[in-house]
Amino acid sequence: MLPAVILVGGLSVAALAGVVSASLRPNAVLNGAYGTDAWLRLIDDPIFVQALIFTIRAAVLSTVLSVLISIPLAFALRRHSGRARALVGAPIPIPHLVTASLVVLWLGPGGLADRVLFTLPIVRDSFGIGVVLVYVLKEVPFLTMLILAALGEEDASREEAARTLSPSRWARWRSVLLPQLRRPLTLGSLVVAAFVIGSTEVPLVVGPLTPDVLTTWSINVVRIRGPIARADAAAGLVVSSALVIALAIAMIWFAMRARSRKPT
Repeated sequence: MLPAVILVGGLSVAALAGVVSASLRPNAVLNGAYGTDAWLRLIDDPIFVQALIFTIRAAVLSTVLSVLISIPLAFALRRHSGRARALVGAPIPIPHLVTASLVVLWLGPGGLADRVLFTLPIVRDSFGIGVVLVYVLKEVPFLTMLILAALGEEDASREEAARTLSPSRWARWRSVLLPQLRRPLTLGSLVVAAFVIGSTEVPLVVGPLTPDVLTTWSINVVRIRGPIARADAAAGLVVSSALVIALAIAMIWFAMRARSRKPT
């Protein structure tokens, strides 16, 4: 994996360095000098602050809801055949853009739900219900497959042994199942949150016009203010990248810590 890691990592670092350089050159269009003007404007921009809060809120809600739904779904699928698991895992390779488009066609104004039932405040709502819904529809199968992979035959035998030793369902969950699920759920949740923060297509399709997420805010600020605002957009993308990098560091730290622990 080392060559692939070097290639992808090198391209990512080079791209991030270019964005950081663009954020420090507010007058790059006019060949201006480097400075921190764009970052100062970013701090004083209330619309950017709203976009940051909205992005974090969407990431947290999407991750928490996906985890809460995927855990009972995974336990229910343990008693079913491979067809049921394949059906649940089928949405994983479907692009997020396709899922968002289907949500608009089914639940948006003029969609099937609007014609048959009533208008649902999902698409373009200010709270971002449509954005969270799309991510939940996409990430629940992903987390469910991770949980099913962690719940193997060995864990089933452990659960059966724990059932004979303790009649309390909570005790069995805390002592047997939770330790086995902690690692896949933590790593999977970090992956989901990182993707939500860096995604663009879903907020563009089903997200509200205001507030934006960080990625769409960077697009709109250039569209509204013109090329002179490219440094502001670059600074916003740096903030989004910093959040994703922080989650990636947390994933690496957790994986290394879990690997260093001796199995009991």
